[in-house]
Amino acid sequence: MLKTLKTFYYFVFRKKLLFCVIMLLVILASILTSITPYFFKLFVEAIPTLNYQWLLQILFIYLGVNILALAFDVTGIWFGDRILFDAARDARVEIFKKVQDLDFAFHSSKSTGSLISAFKRGDSAFFTLYHIIHFRFLDVFVSTAVMLYFFANINFAIAALIIASFSVTVFITKFLVARNVNKRTIFNKEEDNISGIIVDNMINYETVKLFSKEKWEQDRLSKAFIPWRNALWGYGNTFRAIDISIGSITTLSIFLILFVSIRSAVNLTLSIGDFVLITGFIGAFFPKLWNLVWNARDIAKNYADIEKYFGLLDFGIDVKDPVEPIKMESVDGEILFKNVSFSYGERKSNAIHNFTLKIRQGQSVALVGRSGSGKTTLVKLLMRFYDLSKGKIMIDGTNIKDFNKSDLRSFIGVVPQEPILFNNTILYNIGYGLSRFNRGKGPATKKEIIAAAKLANIDEFIESLPKKYETLVGERGVKLSGGQKQRLAIARMILSTPSIIIFDEATSQLDSESEKLIQEAFWKAIKNKTTIIIAHRLSTIMRADKIVVMEEGKIKEAGSHKELLSKPDSLYSHFWNLQIKLD
Repeated sequence: MLKTLKTFYYFVFRKKLLFCVIMLLVILASILTSITPYFFKLFVEAIPTLNYQWLLQILFIYLGVNILALAFDVTGIWFGDRILFDAARDARVEIFKKVQDLDFAFHSSKSTGSLISAFKRGDSAFFTLYHIIHFRFLDVFVSTAVMLYFFANINFAIAALIIASFSVTVFITKFLVARNVNKRTIFNKEEDNISGIIVDNMINYETVKLFSKEKWEQDRLSKAFIPWRNALWGYGNTFRAIDISIGSITTLSIFLILFVSIRSAVNLTLSIGDFVLITGFIGAFFPKLWNLVWNARDIAKNYADIEKYFGLLDFGIDVKDPVEPIKMESVDGEILFKNVSFSYGERKSNAIHNFTLKIRQGQSVALVGRSGSGKTTLVKLLMRFYDLSKGKIMIDGTNIKDFNKSDLRSFIGVVPQEPILFNNTILYNIGYGLSRFNRGKGPATKKEIIAAAKLANIDEFIESLPKKYETLVGERGVKLSGGQKQRLAIARMILSTPSIIIFDEATSQLDSESEKLIQEAFWKAIKNKTTIIIAHRLSTIMRADKIVVMEEGKIKEAGSHKELLSKPDSLYSHFWNLQIKLD
């Protein structure tokens, strides 16, 4: 708990002096508000004297105190919000940055729905905790202290009853709230499961429709609501336990205090004014005590949410930037894989095993092999999505571990097998290439974007759309066909002007005519640039300078298209013959 509070105040205490002023204003406002019953006592004692001037004087003092209390309260909240808004923003930005910095392995195994829930609930908890701790809790403790001061001067037995009632309430609340939070944690897991199913469905709705799985998805969600409902009932019943327990303590406490007060009044040891003072205080105190219980429950509930939110800051980064990185504005593009081995997680077998390959500057190298042979893994290692188990990868003679990850990746332009686009315009998505790798340049101009689109053979299609480059592509680019998304991704890569280009099945979703046009544009775009092409479609790589055939994470054979075909028993010849038959 202390760790979470330390993180919370790390953001809040960025304006320490202002925070101290706010706490002083809150305390003063609470003191002034809490002494209201004392004025009732003064009125009751002054009325029998029929001293109108004295009554007016008390009334105006009462009015002044309440106006001053209101001023302190509003000012404290206003300045408090200045701290809160900035602190909540800083927390969200810092956590967002941390999540972005986390490794590829983290994102590939994390539920998007769960992450969204953590951000949403955590940010809400930040606001709630700030107000409860610094305004509501502080007000209750100050009010209690003021009340005990007056009660101790009137009747110590009543003060003792208040202390006992407060202590018993806090003691029982500790257990009730702990049970409530435990049940909420269980419910949150079920809620995250529900959220994950819904988000997963929304993202993959096209697959759902392709396989007519609407009813199946509805049934899946309905079944997930069974443990959700049970968890919610368990969570809801803890509130009823709080109602019964605290309600009983409050009722008994008020009864005992009034019983002692009435006996004292009858025995003439308590004046009418003091009796009014006591009833005024308990009338204000016990609702606040009740609120204290619910605020404690809210703190515990929101603590669970903010703990998970801040917990994102605790995730370790396995693929770390060097302490003293090498800074280079650009690279020539010579790549060396030297004795590279790598395995995923706890797998015993290597995805890449003792792999050595040199790619000259400006050379085009194609990686070919069966699915799972290690082609895409090799590219991920080059971009440092993972660190090697053994060996090293060099660019222009420099170990890639000596670059900052962002600098390393800025040298490389990628057209992935499944391009993912932002839910924005075509202009934005193509221009994103330059925005990401701008290296001091301004945003991409429309002229540059159009030039890249023409090179990728997508400009004609874009110009045929009613809104042209301002057309929205939809979430993940769902409004475009597979081939259109691929060509847009190629345009985005071209605009980034990288030194090294990676094509991962970049023409796999194109028809023959588009593939031909794209290949012409592609070979123009990669002129004098180091290029790695991953392809199952061998027609894509015929012109590559070198073709590397991979099997089980190793190089099986290498050579040009013509050299490999000249060997009838080669694995490449086998792939080629199979593809000819399929075509």
